[in-house]
Formats: sequence, structure tokens, C-alpha cells
Amino acid sequence: MGVLKSKHTQLFIATAPTEVTKVTRLRSVGFPDGQASEIDISDFDDDWDKFVSGRKATGSTTIEINYDAVDHQKIEALHKSGEVVDIMVTAPQSETEGVDKPEAVAGVITPPAGVVSKQFKGFVQNFAVQVADNDIWKATITIRGSGEVVTHLPAP
Repeated sequence: MGVLKSKHTQLFIATAPTEVTKVTRLRSVGFPDGQASEIDISDFDDDWDKFVSGRKATGSTTIEINYDAVDHQKIEALHKSGEVVDIMVTAPQSETEGVDKPEAVAGVITPPAGVVSKQFKGFVQNFAVQVADNDIWKATITIRGSGEVVTHLPAP
């Protein structure tokens, strides 16, 4: 498959049952991890502690953007509402373009067939705007994942 470059990577959020919003001015994006808890199965007959894997806890991820009060209104509204929504990150379509904006059905984004994408549910846990001297306004968005992160591969 080769190397996936970040240029033209896109982030989409289902902001309504049939509405998908592209997060503009994206600077970085990540995915919630799925760290497993540990279950202690040790007993008095063991010389060493013994553990098995437990339930995986979906973590958080941070997204950085160049802030635009108009373009990012819907994301700020999701922060206020706390609604769990469908989120998708898509790899670029080519060296020069990203994918077309996907559609949503019942609040679930349909993955594009031709590229790698990662999809998960989550809520906007934090939306923090930072302003520094001699710089532009930037924002950090924290998404708390809920459930598994699913990888979609291109159709052969």
C-alpha cells in the first residue's frame, strides 16, 4: 500500500443524521487509543502476579486547527451539547486532492471506497482557543472516543 502522506488528509464529523461537516483548517489529528485494562488472576499459589487482558477503554485524541469562528461553529455547538457523533478521518485521494465529502445515513458516515479511513464515535470534550503574540488564533479540540476505532481499507 505504501506510505500515507498527511497532505489532503481530511476530518469529517456527522453533525446531524444526514449532515457531514468537514473540519476546515486542520493542522493535526489523531485517533483515540484502545488501551486494555488488566484483570488480576493471581492467587495464593502463584509466585508471580498473573494478568489477562480486560475490556478496552477508548481514550481521547487531540485535534489542532487554525481557528475560524464561522467555520467551526458546529464543532463548538457539539462541545456545548456533549452529543456523541460519528467521526471519520480519510487519507488523501491523491497527491493533489482529498476525498469528496462523504454522506451520512442515520448519523453514520459512509466511508469512501478508494482510500484508507478511520472511523469512530465520540464527543467534543474540550474546545480551547489559544492566542499567542505575533501568531494566528488556533484551537485544540479534544475528542473523547466511545467504542472501537474501525479502519476501512480501499476496495481492491
